[in-house]
Amino acid sequence: MTSAPHSPDEIPVGHEPTPDPDEVAVTKPVTGPVDQPKKSKGKTPPPEPEAKLPVTRLGRIWTASVLGLIVLVLLIIFIAQNQDQVTLRYFTYEGQVNLGLALFIAAVGGGLLIAAAGAARVIQLRATARKERKAQKRR
Repeated sequence: MTSAPHSPDEIPVGHEPTPDPDEVAVTKPVTGPVDQPKKSKGKTPPPEPEAKLPVTRLGRIWTASVLGLIVLVLLIIFIAQNQDQVTLRYFTYEGQVNLGLALFIAAVGGGLLIAAAGAARVIQLRATARKERKAQKRR
């Protein structure tokens, strides 16, 4: 039987010495209530948090307007920095236009397509809801 190394130089690389079972301290878990700090008399209690203001439609419109203005300013900067002339071809049409303006027109066209699809879906949902309301009134 070999004895355990007693100095750090005698420990093989990659191995840590195991603790001696006689030297291990046994700790017991705390099972009682944790002591709360005692409140001193004469001090005022902390102020209660202020109630949040309700979100209103006008507040949402204001936030959307501010965000829209920020996007508009960024878009104007983009167009101003991209003044190179590019040739656009669409079927048999061909023309020269600024790169920034061409990308802006493409973005607006894409936005209009998405808005048209969204509007069609809203109209469809409203028609379905109207039919369901009429069916419930008949019952």
